[in-house]
Amino acid sequence: MLSKTLSVMILFAACSMANALSLSIPKALIDKAVSAKFPKEKLTIKLDQPLTKFDKARQKIELCGTWSSKLPQKGGDFCIDFQPQWNKTKGDIQIAKVNILKLTEGEIKALPAALTATLNSTLLTLLDGTSVYHVPDMVGKHIDNIEVQDGSFKLLF
Repeated sequence: MLSKTLSVMILFAACSMANALSLSIPKALIDKAVSAKFPKEKLTIKLDQPLTKFDKARQKIELCGTWSSKLPQKGGDFCIDFQPQWNKTKGDIQIAKVNILKLTEGEIKALPAALTATLNSTLLTLLDGTSVYHVPDMVGKHIDNIEVQDGSFKLLF
């Protein structure tokens, strides 16, 4: 009986310690790292002025900013959401599963169908796989997963 009680206590202690093995990265550090990746440009499309909003309940991040095109000369706002993905090999938190929430031209004008199609395909490929934060190697190689919190990323070991 004593050995069963001792085993349960050891198991409980191990589970408690496992939950304690996490580290939070504040949103301010993530925002700084994201801003350093912008402006992003591919072909004639440029994305700039990124702002993020973390959503713990959905485990997603909303990223909004501005877009501009050289040919034709157009511009507007965009908002996407994405599920951050942990890349253990690189030690990076990356953008994955991009979903366009809003895409406008100027003062919320509807975009022409051809331009919308170009932006949709370009925007998704331009952002997918982008690193939003690099965890130092001595820590990053030991992280198993990440969780989105309302004001941070929680790194789970």
